[in-house]
Amino acid sequence: MASSSEMPEARPRHRRPKQQANPLKKGILLFLAAKRVTVQDHVSPQEDEQPTLRIADLPKRFTIYPPLLLLPYNFRTHSPPWQVFYEALSEEEKAVLLRHVVEGGFEGMGISRVAINAPIAADEIGDAQAQAEASCGGTVKTENVLRSPSHLLPIFGDWGAAKTTESGSKPATEDFERAFWVSASQHRGITQCWAPIYTMFSRGNVSEKARILGVDAGLGQSRSSFQGLAQSELGEDVNCVDVVDFYVGIGYFAFCYLQRDVRTVWGWDINPWSIEGLRRGCEANGWRCLVVLVDNEGRLQGMTVRELAEIWVESTTIGGGAEIRCVAFLGDNKWSVPLMLALHEELKARSPSHRGLNVRHANMGLLPSSRGTWEHATVLSLKTDARAKGSWLHVHENVDIIQIDAWKVKVVHEIETLTKLSDRGSKNRISCVGVHEVKTYAPGVMHCVFDIQIKPYH
Repeated sequence: MASSSEMPEARPRHRRPKQQANPLKKGILLFLAAKRVTVQDHVSPQEDEQPTLRIADLPKRFTIYPPLLLLPYNFRTHSPPWQVFYEALSEEEKAVLLRHVVEGGFEGMGISRVAINAPIAADEIGDAQAQAEASCGGTVKTENVLRSPSHLLPIFGDWGAAKTTESGSKPATEDFERAFWVSASQHRGITQCWAPIYTMFSRGNVSEKARILGVDAGLGQSRSSFQGLAQSELGEDVNCVDVVDFYVGIGYFAFCYLQRDVRTVWGWDINPWSIEGLRRGCEANGWRCLVVLVDNEGRLQGMTVRELAEIWVESTTIGGGAEIRCVAFLGDNKWSVPLMLALHEELKARSPSHRGLNVRHANMGLLPSSRGTWEHATVLSLKTDARAKGSWLHVHENVDIIQIDAWKVKVVHEIETLTKLSDRGSKNRISCVGVHEVKTYAPGVMHCVFDIQIKPYH
């Protein structure tokens, strides 16, 4: 048996550095290695008081919409040691850090731009809470109707033309072409497009999209019912149904209705970048979209109401994918009633058999309150071909969580009053057939959708 002195000398064991699976942390570690900054897996109790940078201190959360990498608002303040380190970097060093993240951490993922989602300001949360507290009476403020991404901070890459578009003005075609566009697909492969520095994309609406589509949101919830898109509920084929989306945006909800095979979505929005995103999204999904400009006096630009009726009817007659599935009005939805009722009459006048518009669903997706369009939705439901069959209004509101039941009663009462004022000769039963809690908007404030059914008595 060999003596201990004859035993072969033990070689020191070197642990291989653990492969970092998180691409954000991987990119940061590559930068730290280039700067010869030591990062420890663990810190001993004696070292706890020292500002030692550990792997656990590094930010790790992100969202990818290729080619965009979106970092959370607390990226720079993820932990005290990381905040101290990051704030000590020069602007040039921060640029080098981001280049390591993009080209090293996210290598092969097609990332070329990085932005940070800034936090919602305290005064905005206060506005949301105040609005919810006053939601059972009085006037509420509606902020950011353009849905501009006021909390997006681009920090890396080419973001295209500077943000100079004013409310009410329309960018030129070359402005759209120069801008940086992103796309994403959610349920059933529906593609949505947006220009991040001009418009927003809300992941939080995913459950409401799923509900319209009739699929599981993938959030551990059971399928939510969404009335009015089945033949048994409609009393007619869904491809005879028109939908008005008063705040259509880039097509959050409009595309779900189109996927359910409604005849046409008539969308309204005042943000030209949203309408361009809607158009691009329709094109990506194989739906023909017609953009119609509405001036500040409520007049169509470039065509008359009669010409719009002719274009739409001709497209539906051709069929075979050539039909116009979405008409996007770039203008204030306060003109929706006179313009769309005029269009309804033009369509009916074309032939005795033509029914005109058939507005069976109206979507009102503006936060904190969509109250400005309740009357528009009610009138279009009662004055078009939907009058004899009934319709559904989808009212989006920010509501104090303890007042949701009170809000349900309030919305029904107000819509009931509006139906009596809008069509004195008809008798309708107004009911709330469902309340869907979409997401928390602020502490104690819930984004709710109230499904209101207008059903005529026969």
